[in-house]
Amino acid sequence: MLPTRQILLALALVTTIAASFVDFSEPQELPEPQAQAKSVVAVKASEPQPPAQTASAPLRERFAAQALNVFEPRSWQPPPPPPPKAQAPSAPTLPFRYLGKVQNGDQIMVFLDQSARTHLVKKGDTLAGYKVEDITMANMTFVYLPLNEKQSLTFGSAN
Repeated sequence: MLPTRQILLALALVTTIAASFVDFSEPQELPEPQAQAKSVVAVKASEPQPPAQTASAPLRERFAAQALNVFEPRSWQPPPPPPPKAQAPSAPTLPFRYLGKVQNGDQIMVFLDQSARTHLVKKGDTLAGYKVEDITMANMTFVYLPLNEKQSLTFGSAN
């Protein structure tokens, strides 16, 4: 007698073959003959008829839009990095070095060194593209005129 395993495999094979020949889809309803006759009469013979829409037409259009050329040459190199973003211009570092200060009444004047040249500046003076906006005992504020950007030079209050 055949073993149980062979019987089950043979039964599965027969079931698979039988299932491939059987149509499990639901039968489509056919329109009544009178309805067809009325629709044929209603349609004018001179008007061109649009092609019949099939169920696969929307799928076909969607996949056609995504179609790729399979024979198109491809590069497997990674894409180049994006170019660096342009940075907004900024003021250069202050070209001055603090040397000392003098207080004359309410007015404070500061001695600055700029590449071996000594300048004596007070509030409101303009020097090398910088305007002295404010002077306190601990620091002074410059405005870089081309960009209207503020910068500070801190020197402490002991001097």
